[in-house]
Amino acid sequence: MVRGVFQNAPEVAVCGEVLPDIVLDDGSHQIDDVASSVRHLYPRLDRNGVYMVEDMHTAYWEKYGGGSRSEGTFIELCKQLIDELSGVHVRNATKFTDSTLSTHFYDSIVVFERGRHGKRRAFRYPRTRDAHG
Repeated sequence: MVRGVFQNAPEVAVCGEVLPDIVLDDGSHQIDDVASSVRHLYPRLDRNGVYMVEDMHTAYWEKYGGGSRSEGTFIELCKQLIDELSGVHVRNATKFTDSTLSTHFYDSIVVFERGRHGKRRAFRYPRTRDAHG
């Protein structure tokens, strides 16, 4: 286990060459710190790892740099990442698109699950036969 305050790139170097399997961000709750941690640690997470951010209710509190529907907050970044998750379907794939299987939202918790995708295509319902055929 590695513990630390990852507010900027030099401090992230504390992880060294270790690729963590799981990151639980229980940091300062300052929205800029949360975003910085995700930006620096998520790409360094094991390719099948899980990244969790807890106490996300603070993302809505002004004293932590948050606010409801406030531009630049971590929650708004998460909403953008939802679009990136489906980027392959609109020909706008990013590294996040290619490395992330799912994003989950719970009360005060956001979870990003990494992993490799198989061939991705839109789901198609099977054709059904009508009464005549």
